[in-house]
Amino acid sequence: MDLAKFYKLDIVLVCGLPGSGKSQFAAQFFADTGRDRVNRKEIHRLLYEMIHFGKKWTEKEFDALDDFLVKHVERKIIEHLLQNSQKILVDNTSVSESSRKTYLGIAHQMHKSIGAIFLHTPPATCLQRNRSREDPVPERVISNLAAEIDLPRSEEGFREVLILKDY
Repeated sequence: MDLAKFYKLDIVLVCGLPGSGKSQFAAQFFADTGRDRVNRKEIHRLLYEMIHFGKKWTEKEFDALDDFLVKHVERKIIEHLLQNSQKILVDNTSVSESSRKTYLGIAHQMHKSIGAIFLHTPPATCLQRNRSREDPVPERVISNLAAEIDLPRSEEGFREVLILKDY
């Protein structure tokens, strides 16, 4: 696996189902590259804990109504980092073409390069890994996302695309 082309990009989008290994992959291959990581789940957690006086956030606390605010905050963080010439890694599910359009739009608008790495892990493996998590994602979420998978393509606007099967 040659990631040299990805290290040169302004934005790297690591995507796949919950439990596919995105965060582990990001930490293993990008943590020491000087790149900042943006993760929507972490933003959910931080906002929830701030608003609720430190009460611990869990997957059960997920509220779709908060997602609009979380996406807005995520966008502002990405724009801020890119405006300050920082390279970033976005660690989110982004399993469908429509879910990746925001990141491609930001890259295009800001004249930044972007690539996608998709961890195409079998849903059964993701479900198994999820069951061993301290705070598992509801299994229906993984099943629903698995049905929406649309692998990234360069035609979407990515400079580089890497699909890693069975990660």
